[in-house]
Amino acid sequence: MLAGAALLALLGACAAPQRARPQPPGCALEYAGRISVVEQGARPYNLYGSFELHLEGARGWLELGSPLGQMLARASWSADSASVSNGRQGRGFDSFEDMTEATLGLRLPRAALQDWVRGRPAAQLPYRTLDGEGFEQLGWQVRVRRADGRVHLLRLSRSQGDESEQLSLVVDRASLPAPGCDAPGVSP
Repeated sequence: MLAGAALLALLGACAAPQRARPQPPGCALEYAGRISVVEQGARPYNLYGSFELHLEGARGWLELGSPLGQMLARASWSADSASVSNGRQGRGFDSFEDMTEATLGLRLPRAALQDWVRGRPAAQLPYRTLDGEGFEQLGWQVRVRRADGRVHLLRLSRSQGDESEQLSLVVDRASLPAPGCDAPGVSP
């Protein structure tokens, strides 16, 4: 169940908003690395493992593994639905927001998280720069560390009263979209 919660947190982070223009060929983004989810408060938990993420426009998939490499959950999505499976049983959702709320107790901002996983604020929403290594948007602090011009560490954190949440991604391997995929109006 914890693996599903972390998976869903990341899914929310990677969901793409529906766009009118289709993706040109070669615009997929693929990340692989390590994931950590820490929640403190009334229902605390920690999760550590590995992830593989594939984004292409409004579609994608995410696989979450244990620290020893066992597949814990696989999620896939399109513009209007999302599902998650542990290999034996699955569950479908109408949206990423519904999925993350049902499993994490919070609604992750779908449109903003699509940009956050790329290490940038969502251009259509107000944000505030933090110490040169991140930004705050929609109540979340997003900290980004880059290596060789690519996102290496992405940390999302939020606190409300005694509750705090943190999602960290360490990107060990990345396959970035072809040039031109980040152009305005194109959903990378």
